[in-house]
Amino acid sequence: MIITIKKTTFQELSPLIEMATKEGMRIYDIAGSDWFCAVVDGELAGFVSCYIREKHKKAIFKSDYVAISYRRQGIYKQLFEYRLNYAKKFDVTTITAACTKKSMGCFESFGFIKNGKDSNKYKGVVMHLIREEGVEENEGNTS
Repeated sequence: MIITIKKTTFQELSPLIEMATKEGMRIYDIAGSDWFCAVVDGELAGFVSCYIREKHKKAIFKSDYVAISYRRQGIYKQLFEYRLNYAKKFDVTTITAACTKKSMGCFESFGFIKNGKDSNKYKGVVMHLIREEGVEENEGNTS
């Protein structure tokens, strides 16, 4: 199995967005968002997005999805790590994300901390990662 992670566009993800929508997810193309996809053996397998607010040194991790047939194979973790490293290039100090209880373990493995509140808006858990400027933190479990 060959997995490639690359930057993409919302439009190129339409087959996966349709699948995610059928599973009850709401996916929005927020202006200025960056989209990344996993391609496995030539097939779209999943995507993640983020919105960088460079001026405020913040990032927001938004839509995440892996097709059912590609789950439990480490693809989400690779997408997550790719997006996290992308955000770090902008020297963000705070990353906020709403995640599901299923993906919380992945967030925690990269240093995110639950803020103690469930999000009604996202039907998930709001997580935060705060970095000190100029200080590299643990990159998370990469095994």
